Amino acid sequence: MPSPSSGYNAGLRIFDFDYVGSGGKIESVTVAVWYPTEEKPHPFTYPAEENCMSRVAPDASIAGKGGPYPLIVFVHGAYGSGYNSAYFMEYLARCGYICAAADYSDTIPPAHDRQIAFSRIKEGNTGHPVRVVAIAGRFVREMNRDREALLSYLAKHRLPLTSFVIDTMLDQSRRSGSTFHQAVKEDAIGICGHSLGGATTLGKIGAHPDETFEDDRIKAALIFSAPGYPFEDGLNNIDVPLMLMVGEYDSPGLCPDLPRRVIYDRAGPPKYYLVSRGGTHFTFGNRGCGKLPLYEAVESIDQMNAICRYGLAFFEKYVRMDPSAGDPLKDTDPAWAYYLMEERADEASEWGKEPPPGKGGPGGIRYELRKPFRGKSSGDEDRDDANDGYCFIGIMDLSPFWRPLAPSFF
Repeated sequence: MPSPSSGYNAGLRIFDFDYVGSGGKIESVTVAVWYPTEEKPHPFTYPAEENCMSRVAPDASIAGKGGPYPLIVFVHGAYGSGYNSAYFMEYLARCGYICAAADYSDTIPPAHDRQIAFSRIKEGNTGHPVRVVAIAGRFVREMNRDREALLSYLAKHRLPLTSFVIDTMLDQSRRSGSTFHQAVKEDAIGICGHSLGGATTLGKIGAHPDETFEDDRIKAALIFSAPGYPFEDGLNNIDVPLMLMVGEYDSPGLCPDLPRRVIYDRAGPPKYYLVSRGGTHFTFGNRGCGKLPLYEAVESIDQMNAICRYGLAFFEKYVRMDPSAGDPLKDTDPAWAYYLMEERADEASEWGKEPPPGKGGPGGIRYELRKPFRGKSSGDEDRDDANDGYCFIGIMDLSPFWRPLAPSFF
């Protein structure tokens, strides 16, 4: 299944929008927007614990041909940033999509009155990676004890902001003089979420017990490595096409007895379930690209290439509404250890062998710890493995004490 030839380059603009948060407080929300452009790209560095290199055209004009373009909203995982899957956002932009990713405001338990993150689109609210890992561990323990606490957290910090991003991009498209004036195809909106961002996505497409959180503008959802908890009882209410990608070493930390596959099993068709061969929870972020520039990694690393190609084909079929563009979804690829699809009720197709549940430890952390780190870790030692906003830097130094400190919550 070859990569598409798009004819576009990836543009990138950063916006700060005023968002009315909980209690009526006005907050500034940073949103990264990738989009198709005909202008020449230049070397660009995405800030994270270890910077990710790529090529984009910052602040370029949007391509005039081919618009208006479908909109994809990306929702990052807990304590991450809108840049965390930039490789996929760039790829979609080169294929004629506008992609918007906000920095969500994740907070420190138990008070949840202060923000913190591994990284941000801009500077601010970042903490030492080991400290953020410890905070993530407390978050997991708190939310696993109390389903209502997690539902409340998502309702306060994530679900309304997701619809706000859609509102804002549509407003930009309707506003004369805007960079994106008449550029967004309003009836072609999809969503992609990683980890807790995937759980957020489930809440926006019908799984939340409060149906007012559902956003019926969303036509299809691609979910990277999300837990079914706390929405397992509402998954059968999802009525949009769904694609779930997980890693071979990717058991959940939130409600670890509930396999990620439950999302696929309880949702209705059309639905797709793909298991990345050798993949972990972190494969779906920029970490999967290793040391390579992002645009090179999606062409040369089998797992990253497959994530992009199948994700694009899914959005082409169900967001752009081009049935023939979805034909590649019927193909198989050795980058997937297992592939299960059901486009129509009772017409399932299966390929490969599904890995046993629990492989690799919670979220694949134990598997990741078998690898050394490259770049700078918590000290001044040079390591030789990569990390991005989801990488638990410095945990190698804490092993074997990582488990009580930092269970995966993604």
